[in-house]
Amino acid sequence: MAAIEAPEFNLLDHQLFAQREPWDIFEWLQREAPVYRHPDDADGFWCVTKYDDVLDVLKRAKVFSSQAGGSARIGRVEPDVLEARRNFMETDAPLHNEWRKPFARDFTPKSIARYEDQLRVIVDQVLDEAFEKQDICFVHDIAALIPIRVLGTILGLPPEQFDRFIELGDRMIIDSDPEIAIHVVGSPEAEAFKYLPFGSEAAAELCAMGRQTIDARRGNPKEDVLSILANMEIGGHLLGDRDLDNNFALFVVAGNETTRQSMALGLLALFNDDRAMAEFSQPGAATDQAVDELIRIASPVWHFRRTALEDTEIRGQEIKAGERVVIWFAAANRDAEAFENPHVLDFSRKKDEHLAFGRGGPHYCIGTHLARLEIRVLYEQLFPRLKSIEQTGPERRLVSNFTNGLKHFPVRITAK
Repeated sequence: MAAIEAPEFNLLDHQLFAQREPWDIFEWLQREAPVYRHPDDADGFWCVTKYDDVLDVLKRAKVFSSQAGGSARIGRVEPDVLEARRNFMETDAPLHNEWRKPFARDFTPKSIARYEDQLRVIVDQVLDEAFEKQDICFVHDIAALIPIRVLGTILGLPPEQFDRFIELGDRMIIDSDPEIAIHVVGSPEAEAFKYLPFGSEAAAELCAMGRQTIDARRGNPKEDVLSILANMEIGGHLLGDRDLDNNFALFVVAGNETTRQSMALGLLALFNDDRAMAEFSQPGAATDQAVDELIRIASPVWHFRRTALEDTEIRGQEIKAGERVVIWFAAANRDAEAFENPHVLDFSRKKDEHLAFGRGGPHYCIGTHLARLEIRVLYEQLFPRLKSIEQTGPERRLVSNFTNGLKHFPVRITAK
């Protein structure tokens, strides 16, 4: 049988993801090369795109490490740099469990439910401001504001800092987009900041702001998450400055950017499907099951990286110890073998079957219940107020192969 020629693509090219969501490439990989050796300027890395294989890697955390080489960068990171900016997402058990346990109780469904009344007030305030403008950018005027205001409340941050945290957090996590980052990742200018959280110049200011609250909470805790961070112990010792900064930065970007993009990409998916829009906009339609389907179609993270700790196999393909394995969450969430008609919104699908929150493994997103609640409340309160909503111009995508999302999404909303 003649070899099937691969299409030309480079998943390291951030501009590729700025131009479109490359489902055609992922479909080819899933069909012809589900465990694919992708070249780079080193020894290459493995791309895993099938649902079952991504789930397998997530579950085999003792074999596929988040700690050995980090989890957010495909490229190899110098050991001293990795250690300098390590947060608890980039740890393995038992250390990961020690980090996660103190926070877990504040992110259970019961704990999150106590914020629902505040969340509804926040959503109403954001919508009041948006309806007054009518012509808005859905990303900046709605989707960006809700998660940071909710997160700021849960963390215990001063409200006057919220808007600044949005800007600084964007510059940290979207460091490949020249319209957002001050110094684009990989540039000579960015090299000077490589030891800061996320390797970003924005981290210095963001962490300094956070430390004002953290320092106030140390020895004088309140009922908020930063009080836990300020007073927790790892290995019997209070956290040092580096761990405080790295993990504060993680909370800001993880609780802000992904939920924002699920909101924005979800609305875009509804605009592109009249049937789904008509169904989802009905009273009571924004159930947890329906919200999960919206998150599946609007997966806000393209990939995470793991490192093999021992020789192993994925789908019969030999993986050597030390090799990088990149699991493509968004692609797996549109795997036709896992989801019938994967590019179609189907609100009858089973709840929480998607991989957007990392199900099945120890790194399952701690903010899952909060994100789902924020998205549900937004749509529960948006649709009843609408007379009309329409997209007024083309959306613009982020220049990023890590965050799947929009940076501009012009919409006109009219109140009843």
